[in-house]
Amino acid sequence: MSATQSASVVRQLAGLLEPHKVLVHHDFTKRADFGLSGPNIELIEDPRPTGWGTWGFADAILHTMRSALERHDFEYFQLLSPTCLPIRPIEEFEDFVASDPADAHVDLIDVESDEDVLMTFGYRSYLAGDTLRYRLLRRARRWYFGSEPELVQTRSLSIFRSGPRAADRRLPVKGRLALALTRLAAAGRLGPHPFSAAFRPVVGSVWFGSRRRVCEYLVEAGRDGRLIEFFSGLNNVDEAIFPTLLANSGFRLGPSNHVISPFDEDGHPCWIDERSCERLVASGRFFARKFPDDPGSAARLHAIERCVHESLAR
Repeated sequence: MSATQSASVVRQLAGLLEPHKVLVHHDFTKRADFGLSGPNIELIEDPRPTGWGTWGFADAILHTMRSALERHDFEYFQLLSPTCLPIRPIEEFEDFVASDPADAHVDLIDVESDEDVLMTFGYRSYLAGDTLRYRLLRRARRWYFGSEPELVQTRSLSIFRSGPRAADRRLPVKGRLALALTRLAAAGRLGPHPFSAAFRPVVGSVWFGSRRRVCEYLVEAGRDGRLIEFFSGLNNVDEAIFPTLLANSGFRLGPSNHVISPFDEDGHPCWIDERSCERLVASGRFFARKFPDDPGSAARLHAIERCVHESLAR
């Protein structure tokens, strides 16, 4: 999924994935001077205009999967960005895909799993981002967490934690009001949404991997006009629609194939450097994000050298 990075960065990633086919969806409205070719590279035709957290990005992912299904007889689909790199030999990933029983691999969490998760993500899970009610719930989140909440990294997400509260110390009045308003939104009292006990709201990382049959399911779900009408109005739609569809699919799910570098307070992954690269490798996962978008960066070259060395040692 390419938009602002240079062709050289994407080409470097594609080279590490040979001989596997790499389908590149590039948004030429973001970077027109993008010329890319390679023995295993195919550019997606009719690319969609994208944007961070917008429906366009989710639509581009669906369009890419649809193109893959129509043009290629593949077994497994792994979503990557130009700032992703393999951190283990691709042969190990091949072995994993061949033997693991899961139908898809994704990191996710139920929005209503606990109060802190609900208050971290509820405002953007139930209401369209261009409404007064959305802005009210977003402000209510600050009432609940206060000025200095703890930011916890888990399941490729960053979650605000309010910290333990003694049994005799309740939330302040504004915090209780914020929680009550968000629960009203969860119940559909502030606006309709598609969620129920049988269709849970879920958030997670968009960088999933899945078998062909799961791609077929996702593409078919993308034709549901009522579902798309709701999700397309959300902010950070990609982190809602794909995890929600996967979590409610009935398919067997395993942990993501990605390890994501820690997020900052604005929800963006921090750049990977040489020191953090070793920690990410220790996760046991196969890809890491977010590497600098310079193909000559020390972190990228370190990860590539390590990966190639391990591949040659097999």
